[in-house]
Amino acid sequence: MTIKLITFKTTQTILGKIEDRLNAYIVKEPVQVIVQPTKEGPMMGFAPFLEYAQEFKNGIEIAKSDVLCVTTPIIELENQYNQVFGSGIQIASSIPKL
Repeated sequence: MTIKLITFKTTQTILGKIEDRLNAYIVKEPVQVIVQPTKEGPMMGFAPFLEYAQEFKNGIEIAKSDVLCVTTPIIELENQYNQVFGSGIQIASSIPKL
């Protein structure tokens, strides 16, 4: 399973561990990606996504027909997700911070 962003046709975006099946994606430990305006500019954060469903840990089936696109998250977003759900190991960014 790889960590991917799924954007639905409704433009809602989730992040989770994804397994690709024939007509669906199985997503484990998904979170909604929320953009919040701040004085310093927009900040990204996570909000629960079906965390009280029994399938949250084992995988929620999402029909491919409901999905607009599946993309790879930026390293910082994947690192933030891994701090919560993964090993905590962070991937080094190849882009220097200004």
